[in-house]
Amino acid sequence: MNISVYIDEYARKKKYNDLSCDVETVHNLIKGEGRYAFKNQDTYADSNELAYNIEQSVKGYTRDKDVAINIYKDLCNFLISKGVKVEVHFPTISISNSFERLMFIAKYLQDTQNHKVADLQDILWVSEKTISNDIKKLRGEDGDPIQICGKAFIIEEMERRNGVVYFQSTAHPLFLTPNLTQVLVTLKGLKKMSEDPIYSEYAYLMATDIWEQLSDYAKDRIRFVFSELLPEDLTWYENLKKQDRKYFYSEYRCSSKGNV
Repeated sequence: MNISVYIDEYARKKKYNDLSCDVETVHNLIKGEGRYAFKNQDTYADSNELAYNIEQSVKGYTRDKDVAINIYKDLCNFLISKGVKVEVHFPTISISNSFERLMFIAKYLQDTQNHKVADLQDILWVSEKTISNDIKKLRGEDGDPIQICGKAFIIEEMERRNGVVYFQSTAHPLFLTPNLTQVLVTLKGLKKMSEDPIYSEYAYLMATDIWEQLSDYAKDRIRFVFSELLPEDLTWYENLKKQDRKYFYSEYRCSSKGNV
């Protein structure tokens, strides 16, 4: 189906109510002079190539890619209103947010049987160079590692071979937003788990990660609860301190053998 008439109609609009960017930005992306512009894609008028052309346009866009994606989502809604069948699978995260992109990559590449580095270019709509730089950052090789609450998040046991990344120990980022009662219950559970020699080091280090991210207010409230409302010895909680500045501990380093 030739959709050039609808593309032209969309590009002529004077106002885009569902977008936060200005009209000029929309017009430049759809019909501008840049190679990335939608109308400069080889088969832009073919509805069967819509998904491919949008992806290529976003990949070539050098400004905020999330802005471009939002424009194309609006364009797709416009085409749907005209009766055009649209099947475009946009990235599921904010790809311009480098931290969110890095966390996605760290999780995605763990499935070495099905996931390859090259896949990420089409999933996240970014360049091979961006993916390569992101992997270097995850490995702490770019001199500017990710910082989480003052600690470096580095996955050192990561090796890339034939387009596949292999982990000796996978990292599973869990940045939750629990309330204070949930934190308290979690810490009490980890304390109980630390009494088991099999899980002791894992429970202790997990509790340490949680404790060190808490505000002074939260720590004081927990101390109050455990000293006044649900009395127990606070020694274990007060000793939740790591000896280095790294955030991610491998399985080996968490084990009793790795901590000898």
